[in-house]
Amino acid sequence: MPFKSYREESKINWGKELCEKQHPDKEDLQFGCLLRIADATELMAKNHQRLLDERDRYKIWYEQERKTNQRLLNSNAGLRGYIKRLKK
Repeated sequence: MPFKSYREESKINWGKELCEKQHPDKEDLQFGCLLRIADATELMAKNHQRLLDERDRYKIWYEQERKTNQRLLNSNAGLRGYIKRLKK
């Protein structure tokens, strides 16, 4: 017997062929709800990961700019001290 993964099988678009007067029963509706919840969860997880990656990029950019800003402040302070010595 071939191996079938639950994960892959759960991605199949499940359903039944019903005539126009028939309606899905309670179990079919519950199964459909579970499939929709699984799809929504996968979509949220993908967006969540994208947001985490974006947050990490902004953190890196912030730290780089903070270091550059501190370096420039130190440089300016040093140049001001040098100018004061030149004036004396």
